[in-house]
Amino acid sequence: MIEFKNFVDLNAVERVLVFAWRNHLHIAPLMKTQTIPLKEHLKFIESLKQDKSKRYFLVIDGDEVLGVVCFVDIKLGISCEFGIYQNPDLRGFGAKLMEAMLQYASEVLKVKILHACAFNHNKKAIALYTKFGFCLTKKDTTMSYFLLEISANTCDTNCKNTESQTAIPNNSAGGGGI
Repeated sequence: MIEFKNFVDLNAVERVLVFAWRNHLHIAPLMKTQTIPLKEHLKFIESLKQDKSKRYFLVIDGDEVLGVVCFVDIKLGISCEFGIYQNPDLRGFGAKLMEAMLQYASEVLKVKILHACAFNHNKKAIALYTKFGFCLTKKDTTMSYFLLEISANTCDTNCKNTESQTAIPNNSAGGGGI
């Protein structure tokens, strides 16, 4: 059973674990802010208590800590952007994290539109988003931007040109650190 443990409820050991993952040599390069000091990390977690537009979770499956899922620019019932990164000591859990993220976005946040972005060189994230039906809506010199429409607990995989119809948030959750 997948558990989403809110960052604001993490104990000291879990906060340091997430910090270590966030700055890990395989994860940090895939983030917009590549490395962060511990003090800034802890201050950020504390700020989440007052910020209702963001939710960050440690994702746990039984005894296995799978990774992190976050939602930013949350507009309940409408849209949000997500980011994920896997425990750097594990392999092959990207799809499980995506499934858990989609379920939470659909059932708890009840959003209709999910946004994501990834650095153009992050082929794993781009492949994962595409596999899950996300449509590429924009690409610039460094980033690829994706969108998924959710309706009636199913994901619309029919890509259409939504770039002109839907604004893409630019306060991204990360760079798709799968």
